[in-house]
Amino acid sequence: MYRRPANLELFIRIARNLFQAEALPEAGRQLAVKVFQRLDQPSDDGKRNSERYPACDLLASALAPLLNDTSDLGDVARAINVLEPAIGWQRRTSGLNGSKDYVEKHVNGMICGPGGMESRYDVQLGFSLLAPHTRYPDHHHPPEEAYVLLTAGEFRQRNGDWFDPGIGGGLHNTRNSVHAMRSGTTPLLALWCLLV
Repeated sequence: MYRRPANLELFIRIARNLFQAEALPEAGRQLAVKVFQRLDQPSDDGKRNSERYPACDLLASALAPLLNDTSDLGDVARAINVLEPAIGWQRRTSGLNGSKDYVEKHVNGMICGPGGMESRYDVQLGFSLLAPHTRYPDHHHPPEEAYVLLTAGEFRQRNGDWFDPGIGGGLHNTRNSVHAMRSGTTPLLALWCLLV
């Protein structure tokens, strides 16, 4: 029988707090409540994504400014740092308008979800990491999604203007809506959760 590791339980508890911050849109907070209710039941099929990608090497520099922070942002950064060896890494290889070489300049860290540290198929909790000056491609997916930013970065929803929710801020993407993100002069690191 699967028993969730204590370091993963800690990460989930901290992430739950971040996804309930007033800086997130109400719809994002409501989605997160459902995601974390499912995560109250540990589940794992043991199928890990084991491949590491070049952009994984950016994680330490993205986390570094937060490691001494005493807020939940610092707590989640330290938790990610501890989980790093067990994270299931993935990358997107499709979409429109991504920057040149975006495939090599980004990675998604799956913590709970297919191929993640806790590999399951009813929910996804993880993060996106982009190298500086990288535009993630326009994409969409059936599940709605909520984000919390751990670093500076910009997002675009549908055909709207680019906007920065601010560190600790967030956004909500409705079902099947086109969205994208991009980094500035530093790596972008953003948590996300989806209910599948």
